[in-house]
Amino acid sequence: MLERAAISICAVTLFVVMAVGAADIILGEVFGVFLSFKVDMSGTLAAAAIFLAWPLVQRHRAHIGVDLFQPYLPRAVKVAGWWLSQMMGLLVFGLIAYGAIELALDSVSFWEKSAATLGYPIWPAKVACAVGALLTIMVLVLQAIGGSSREIPEQ
Repeated sequence: MLERAAISICAVTLFVVMAVGAADIILGEVFGVFLSFKVDMSGTLAAAAIFLAWPLVQRHRAHIGVDLFQPYLPRAVKVAGWWLSQMMGLLVFGLIAYGAIELALDSVSFWEKSAATLGYPIWPAKVACAVGALLTIMVLVLQAIGGSSREIPEQ
């Protein structure tokens, strides 16, 4: 449920980035007027989209990976590697979540807005980043509780 909401908000966020980019190109080519806020908004929304997509990527183990040697490793080494990756993921995402929560709380405390001419609110994107990081930690914990036996093939 939470993951579905996160990925839905991610999709909307990416749609807004795409729509703003398309509008900027069309307005620039047709009327010679470019949107002054496009760079700030695109960066802010892209960060939120990435954070909101992380839980789904982690759950599906859809990370970019190079597995040249993995098929030749014994199962015990694969299991140890799986546990190491889970623990490192918890450490890294824990630190990211801590920082993201700190930034979000600070941003919400004064209802932060962009410095661009439009002055749109930035705090929702920072809250989305914190939520995405926390959801990713939840996925990592649930995967660790479930154990590695289902995730690693016997070969």
